[in-house]
This record gives sequence, C-alpha cells and structure tokens, in this order.
Amino acid sequence: MKDHQENTTWLTSKEAQKLLKISGCELMHLRVSGKLTFKKQGNAYYYLVQQNQVDQTKPIK
Repeated sequence: MKDHQENTTWLTSKEAQKLLKISGCELMHLRVSGKLTFKKQGNAYYYLVQQNQVDQTKPIK
C-alpha cells in the first residue's frame, strides 16, 4: 500500500511477518511495545518496516 503523502510503502500484517520472519504474536508484541510504526485502517494493520529492523531479526552467526 503506497502512502501518497509520504511516498512510503506500508506492509500488511502478513507481508511484515514474512519479511521479518516472525509470527503474528511477535508482530503484535512489537506493535504494542512501540518498536514498529503502524497504522490501523478498519480492522487491518499496516506496518512501516525499516531495513535496520529487518537486519535485527536475522540470526548472528
């Protein structure tokens, strides 16, 4: 979903889960703790995910 005002891409819950490789429960915890930028439209949540947030979810070898 493109936001015309900010020219940014918002991801659906399923897209954010797949990109971050986390469960729906973990996604909710990140949202509630304020670690993810989100907006709610109707019953759907949309997430603005930064590259550094994706990097943090990768295991360190």
